[in-house]
Amino acid sequence: MRKKVTRISSLLLTGVLSGGGLAGLAVSAAEPSSGAPVTSLPPPPIESVAQTRNSPPVPPLPNPLPTPRIPAREGIMGIMPEPDDDLGVGHLRPKDLSFLEATDPASSPLLGAGWLQSAAIPIYIEPDGSHWGWIINGWLVPNGQSAIALGQDASFLMVQTYPDLLSFPVTQIREDGWFQFQYTSAGQAWAHIDHLDLGRMDLAVELWESHLIDTDRVTFRRHGLSQSLYNTPDGTQASILGLVGPNSFIQPLAFEGDWMRVQVTQPAEGCATLPGAVTLEGWMRWRSDAQQPMIWFEPQGCEAVEEAAGEAVEEAVEEAAGETAGEAAVNSN
Repeated sequence: MRKKVTRISSLLLTGVLSGGGLAGLAVSAAEPSSGAPVTSLPPPPIESVAQTRNSPPVPPLPNPLPTPRIPAREGIMGIMPEPDDDLGVGHLRPKDLSFLEATDPASSPLLGAGWLQSAAIPIYIEPDGSHWGWIINGWLVPNGQSAIALGQDASFLMVQTYPDLLSFPVTQIREDGWFQFQYTSAGQAWAHIDHLDLGRMDLAVELWESHLIDTDRVTFRRHGLSQSLYNTPDGTQASILGLVGPNSFIQPLAFEGDWMRVQVTQPAEGCATLPGAVTLEGWMRWRSDAQQPMIWFEPQGCEAVEEAAGEAVEEAVEEAAGETAGEAAVNSN
């Protein structure tokens, strides 16, 4: 009988950055943080983190080490974020994404959350605080307690950031290399960027702007939202070019702080531009004063969306043809 999926209690604990330390440790063998709340300041520059960090020692591995497993997909929450979800400043993902290029998706066990079976990262209650446990080989292992099977014994939270990849939202990054990430709807953990290469797969923290620049289209997270389009990234009334409405095709071109340079085509319906559409380039806010992304993206991309739409049209045509043929056969009798 399938085990009941339960949420991990929040009482347990609350650019691309990658580590540089020991490797290959995660090989198979047999009250939230009381610190300061999530800051509303932007994340520090990548070079600042690299220069000011002080690497903490690697804590002991769990003993016994749990056998690698793929987390159950049905136990993962938040895959497509809601408008009010805290997406933080970036995400924790595998450093090398070459496995996403597999011609046959089923041939790679690392897709989705499968990469967690090869990951190992020690987690802490707070920066420079007590080591709490490990996320390792697809398990959550609190110190001195039994291993918890992610997605089976307990639900956890990830977001879809590529067509075939799920990752953890990173809520804040400090200049000393400590970062906080969300792993359940109510649970956050701290980790250090120098501990991102302790498993059989190296990990990385990627800022949202570094990820969004590679997407072909972004949309407003809140339905019906509109934003002013400016000639310069300053928000002055004199530099307004127009309004970016919800019926727009928005392509990111560059990021500068809370601002994003875009190419906007409107009106549009999803990935398709409509007759009479006009294209403009300019700057718009992509991040709120609370440092939350106001935009998001379709992980599958426009190509996949258009392909799905084409398949839906073909199915509708075939269904209509079948109904017509059936009616003709009835009439002939």
